[in-house]
Amino acid sequence: MAGRVTSCVLIFILGLSGVYSENETAPAASDSSIVMQTGICRRCICKDNKVDCSEQGLTKFFHKNEWEALQEFAPTTVDMSDNSFENITEIGNLTSIEVLNLTRCGIEFLDNASFRDLQRMRVLDLSHNKLTSRLSPHVFEGRYSPEKYEPLESMRVLSLAYNDIHSLHQDLFEHLPELTELDLSGNPLLTIDYPTLVAISSLPMLKVFRMRSCQLTEIPDKFLHTPRYLERLDLSDNLLKAVPQELEETKNLLYLNLNQNPIQELDMDSEEFPGFPRLRKLKELHMCNMHSLKRIGPEALSGLENLEKLHLSFNPQLSELSPRALARPDDIGETYDWPLISELYLQSNNLPEIDRLLISRWDLVKVVDVSDNPFMCDCSTQWMVDMLVPVVEKISPNSSSRMVCNEPIEMRGLTMQHLNSIHRHMRCVDKYGHRPEKDGAILLGTLIGVLLAVPVMLSLMLLWNRGYFACIGLRGPTSDSRAFYKRAPHDDNFM
Repeated sequence: MAGRVTSCVLIFILGLSGVYSENETAPAASDSSIVMQTGICRRCICKDNKVDCSEQGLTKFFHKNEWEALQEFAPTTVDMSDNSFENITEIGNLTSIEVLNLTRCGIEFLDNASFRDLQRMRVLDLSHNKLTSRLSPHVFEGRYSPEKYEPLESMRVLSLAYNDIHSLHQDLFEHLPELTELDLSGNPLLTIDYPTLVAISSLPMLKVFRMRSCQLTEIPDKFLHTPRYLERLDLSDNLLKAVPQELEETKNLLYLNLNQNPIQELDMDSEEFPGFPRLRKLKELHMCNMHSLKRIGPEALSGLENLEKLHLSFNPQLSELSPRALARPDDIGETYDWPLISELYLQSNNLPEIDRLLISRWDLVKVVDVSDNPFMCDCSTQWMVDMLVPVVEKISPNSSSRMVCNEPIEMRGLTMQHLNSIHRHMRCVDKYGHRPEKDGAILLGTLIGVLLAVPVMLSLMLLWNRGYFACIGLRGPTSDSRAFYKRAPHDDNFM
């Protein structure tokens, strides 16, 4: 009996030890795994500190409590793009979020202080929605208490592009004092009114500003006065008919995009179409796809004294680019300085030639493309065959095959690469369009014609005089004289 009791006790003890060992080795369910199986993470993909809810067919924005349930997961990026929210409500206390993407969601309204607790948020994308001029500055309010007010100091990038905003509330950005990048592209602003001007002027730290496709006809004075650190400006695809002289206020501008504006010409002596103001730090300029641009006159780009990259391509009417377009005269006006261009893009224009003096140091150019222009291949472009083709070939082999002659007619279709390979020396065409190379051939042909015509005419006249053409009704002088002569009759008695 005692033995049975002892055996039972031993079995019980071993069983307990097994249970304890299993409890020690079995992994406990983590809080984060539970979070990823409930709430937001049941509808979205929660992985690698990112919540990806894009294209999930969501029609209602998540509640504040659902957001706060993600605190343990601590996401840094949240992508809610391509859903259908009409209204954005306050997001809970998720200080870990740095990037929030709300593009293409059909958003019409934003509740006040929607992002109040996102104190680490750096990037907010609200592009391609249905926001209007009713957008309130209270939307971007930070935390507030009677003792302390905290704006969204971490915010650096804000995109409001491609909405339906006609004007900005003048205090819209008062809670975003450190904003460095703003995108307003695709909004029908038409004109920059006073509230919009005040709103932009309240962003002293702005470095990147995009206003592409805003239907702007002009840039008002003082619009760019306050953003003293502005480095990149995109004004492409607007209705600007002249280079905005307000650009002079941008003392630190490095990049400027004026593509697709109806500017007709740049002329330093014109009030209607002036050249560029002085932008000493500008390094990159884009003026492409400008279907009205015909001419860039002398010194029109002279204010860009540190320009490195010049994009002037796909301008179908641009037929005149002055050799001194980039030249900057000294104070006396006797000598000129040029910026050291490293990248030059002039393809697909209507330029008959590229002047050698356009750039001072062609040997320092790292990228050059002048293809698909109707070049006049004569002595004025001989330097292109002899000097520019080797530069182009060194940078990009065989690319000079797209530098094709259009005039004169006998050179049409020949490539400058071919002319370089055969060491072709091209003749000159004078200012009236005459062709000396053709004049010699015409003169020689005329002389030969005259020399052949003289003996032929003399021979014909001699044959005519002798009546050889009587058979065809042409009688010579000899035939006429015979018609009046009659032999006397052989009559001896004739008295």
